[in-house]
Amino acid sequence: MKSEKISHKKSGTIIFSLILAIVVWFYINAVVRGGPQAYKDLKDVEIQIMGEQLFLGKNVVVVELESRTIDLRAKGPSKVIEHLTRSDVAAYVNISGLRSGRTYSPVVNFILPPNIEIIGAPVLVRVEIKDKNL
Repeated sequence: MKSEKISHKKSGTIIFSLILAIVVWFYINAVVRGGPQAYKDLKDVEIQIMGEQLFLGKNVVVVELESRTIDLRAKGPSKVIEHLTRSDVAAYVNISGLRSGRTYSPVVNFILPPNIEIIGAPVLVRVEIKDKNL
């Protein structure tokens, strides 16, 4: 008789714990993450060049990008994603420390709204740095 009461108490505790876990999961999904996750494709996001500008006497360094825009896929809360536009995303390549006369493939960095992330492999863009006489 005593063991039946103990097992009944244990099953009540297990059921309560399960219900509490489900409530916490819904709370985190709805409040902390901002709701269900959604995806959006953004086309022709302009790539900016950031970093030190190099001026060497009468020579100016010219930076040529293989592509000035990129297409990407963003993931985030559906309430945020539905209003996301390409102007909300800043894409840039940092050329600090790169030397002229060479070609590089740096990673494109992003400045994004809160809770938004870029999906997929890191985006690389070919950058060529040349000297141009004035």
